[in-house]
Amino acid sequence: MLNAHNLPDLRVLSHFLTVVEAGSVTRAASMLRITQPALSRQMQQLEQRLGTRLFDRTTTGVRPSSAGLTLVPLVRGLIDRAEGVQRAVEQLTVDAPVRFRAACPEATVRGVIAPFVAETSAPITGTEIDLAVRVYDHVIGRSADLAVNTLPPPLGLESELIDSAPVQVHVTPGHPLAELESIDASDLVDASIIVLASGSGLRQVVDRALWPVRDRITIVAEPSSSDLAMALASTGAGICIDVVGPQFGLIGRTFTSDRQRVMMPIYAAWEADHFAADQLRSLAGALTAWSSGRVRD
Repeated sequence: MLNAHNLPDLRVLSHFLTVVEAGSVTRAASMLRITQPALSRQMQQLEQRLGTRLFDRTTTGVRPSSAGLTLVPLVRGLIDRAEGVQRAVEQLTVDAPVRFRAACPEATVRGVIAPFVAETSAPITGTEIDLAVRVYDHVIGRSADLAVNTLPPPLGLESELIDSAPVQVHVTPGHPLAELESIDASDLVDASIIVLASGSGLRQVVDRALWPVRDRITIVAEPSSSDLAMALASTGAGICIDVVGPQFGLIGRTFTSDRQRVMMPIYAAWEADHFAADQLRSLAGALTAWSSGRVRD
């Protein structure tokens, strides 16, 4: 029976994850710069200690057994939390200011995180870039300290609504809609639309705004990148709807639905038991204050 005195050490558990990711003990050993027999012994001893088989052999290497698959997220969470403890100890030891890693979609780095850091010297020194539907997993898994995202945070995370960003319609300069000061969903009837792929907070907002005319528009492209969406629109492939400012010579116009401005909420979220929860709360407050003072078109 396992107890606090005979639990596997973190080094062996980290090696277990490397074998899972490599799909081969030989490849994992090469990545870890240890010998294949030594790594094999570690995995055998781990299986003996846990009392279960963690890997099944394949023609090309190994793959995690059902028990191994169950163990993977638990080990990742344990290692992430251990790294958080190490970071906390290091910060206390050197009495240095705490630095944070933020998880967010790519467009949020460009539109929120980067300008916020540039203008305020906020202590955000790294990012985990992912789709909005996966952003909060980085905070829960402790690979990031703070999430800045366009989807509502799950229950259990401490959070704050930091901003509501205006959504824009981007058209080429010669397009008839470029003459309007704002473009309503009803103005897009029979139009070809370019919008981010499903899985983003922006897509959910745009889908709701376009609902009244859903049967009278055609979505011609659903890229995962705002840059690509606008690049396609600049070629005349369609009208782009995005929250990022216009690029590639496009003209941005306010997007409305039923003549009401369409806005995309942006949230900050973090674990309430994070070692620097108070600092993260203050950082979210600073981000909210900074956002409220931004000049909007």
